[in-house]
Amino acid sequence: MITIYKQKCIPKDMELISLNDAFFNSYTSQWLDDRARDIIKNIDDSEWQGGNSIKSRFDGTILNIDRLSTGCKTALNIFYYTHTVFDIRECGDNALDIIYGFEHGNIYCSYPLISFEMKKVKVVDMNGERELSSYEDLKEWWINEK
Repeated sequence: MITIYKQKCIPKDMELISLNDAFFNSYTSQWLDDRARDIIKNIDDSEWQGGNSIKSRFDGTILNIDRLSTGCKTALNIFYYTHTVFDIRECGDNALDIIYGFEHGNIYCSYPLISFEMKKVKVVDMNGERELSSYEDLKEWWINEK
C-alpha cells in the first residue's frame, strides 16, 4: 500500500525527491529489470527493450529510456526506491492509477492528486498515521489536514 506524507511529516531519514526526471536518469534507469516492463507499457504504451531502450508506441522507433514521460519515470522511481518519498505533481491519471496500486512506496504532493482506482492508502500527518480506503476520505484529508 502506498504511503502519502504531508511535507512536514516526512521522516528525517527519508529524502523528498521533486525532480523525478533527473533522479530517474541518474539512478533508477540503471536498476530496471523485467518488473519495469508492465509499468512502462501501462503508462506510456511503449515497450522496454532492455537496458536503456524503449520502442516508441507511435512508429516503433527505438528511443533512449530518458524519453519516457515524467509520470512513468516517477512511477518507476517509487517502485524501485521504496524508502524515498517522491513528489507526484507531474503525474497524469495513467501514472497515478499505477502508483496507487503499488504494494509499497512513498509519495508527497502539496495538493490532492488521487487516482479514482485507489483502494487503500496509508496517510501520515501531524496526528500520526492511518489507513484510508475511499477517494472522498483521502481528498478531505489532503485538503483539511495541515
